[in-house]
Amino acid sequence: MVENDLKNLRDQIDDIDSKILNLINQRLEIGKKVGLIKKETGSRILDRTRERSVIEKLSKINQGPADKQLLKYFFNVIIKATRDIQRPKTISYLGPEASHSHIAALTYFRHSGKFVEQPNLYEIFREVEKNESHFGIVPVENSIEGAVTHTLDLFSNFDLYICAEHYEPVSHDLLSITGEPQDVQKICSHPQALAQCRSWIKKKFGHTQMIETGSTAKAALLASEDKNIAAIASKQAAHIYALQTVESKIEDHSGNITRFLVIGKELPEPSGNDKTSIMFATSHIPGALFKAIEPIDRAGLNMLKLESRPTHHQNWSYYFFLDIEGHQQDQRLIETINEIKKYSLSLKILGSYPVFEKEDYEA
Repeated sequence: MVENDLKNLRDQIDDIDSKILNLINQRLEIGKKVGLIKKETGSRILDRTRERSVIEKLSKINQGPADKQLLKYFFNVIIKATRDIQRPKTISYLGPEASHSHIAALTYFRHSGKFVEQPNLYEIFREVEKNESHFGIVPVENSIEGAVTHTLDLFSNFDLYICAEHYEPVSHDLLSITGEPQDVQKICSHPQALAQCRSWIKKKFGHTQMIETGSTAKAALLASEDKNIAAIASKQAAHIYALQTVESKIEDHSGNITRFLVIGKELPEPSGNDKTSIMFATSHIPGALFKAIEPIDRAGLNMLKLESRPTHHQNWSYYFFLDIEGHQQDQRLIETINEIKKYSLSLKILGSYPVFEKEDYEA
């Protein structure tokens, strides 16, 4: 009797699985047709606002027993597959493979698309501008090290938009072929990673030789070739380079996070929780910057970030990079930016995009 009941239940599951498969294929076929229409009209393939609304709508009608995390994971996979069938994306990142930029790209795009390694930030901007890549992902600031100034400088040289932002936690593991501490004779990594783990290294491997490399991924590659070399790198590097973990989370200070920007030629629609980035230059006269940013306070808007960089065209002349809450289609922000223009020699809107929300990337 029990065996018959079990067989009946399994037959029901098989029938449901068959229906799910057919429905998924139907959805992908419809997605393919949507992609053709988007191509004809020049619409965006990547639309985080639409994807978010799909998940929110399903969450409201979900009656269980599937929980919210399962729902998000399952439909994120389906949405990703639909996006892929519309037009496979090419994403440029700062290499090598297993770098923090690579990990950020994989996380933000949910492993969907063709990921192309670039040797430097300039090449990422250039590839996107030439339409060789649909998007690029570039680091712009770190919670410990501060702004990535080269990224800011490149925005003045290229006519690209910021399409999104992504915050990636930075954590370091000590990796080696064997995973045994007694085998470690040398430790190699990028100078910043070595510096961020200095106290831990001194405590655990005080007399071990340190070797600086161009990246944490390069260190992982060296470790994969010699059992006496250990690398300070990410846990993802362990998978890619077939390494074992000697110890995890060895950084001296937790909470190290890098902010990345997704650059491209698409302008996201308002999501209801956006920020706008602009760059502008002021005259080199007393009070010029104060007059330029005063309209933000008068409008009651929140200024989220202000950074300055030399223009490289004239001594003591600066670009200012400013993040303001709101979308460039919001009337209050439009009026504020027009006020800033009055006190600026030049002004460029870099883009409006959804504020990063961590739960969007949690499975």
